[in-house]
Amino acid sequence: HQVEILETTERKTDTVKDNGFCPQWDDSEVFSFTVSFPDVAMLQIVVMDDDGGGLLDDTVCKAAIPVSCLRQGYRSVRLNDQYGSQHGPFGFARLLLDVSIENCL
Repeated sequence: HQVEILETTERKTDTVKDNGFCPQWDDSEVFSFTVSFPDVAMLQIVVMDDDGGGLLDDTVCKAAIPVSCLRQGYRSVRLNDQYGSQHGPFGFARLLLDVSIENCL
């Protein structure tokens, strides 16, 4: 038998109203994560459509990046649709991140 350890930490940005054509988020928001096992950890980014009123929000696009592949500085992350495709409107979908890595022993 194998034991699986799964640690999940979730952060959310504030919803920005009427932000559909070329969405932008508050660039002062900074998210920090402590990663116990960087060799096997993943950073998952999901962009949701906030339907409001308690309705089920739709996944617009997403990306998953191995933490071991992250590098410091500004990074352009390719976003995929719900099927993992980059066709149609997702052919050029990107998210710009400013990555800072602190190694703690």
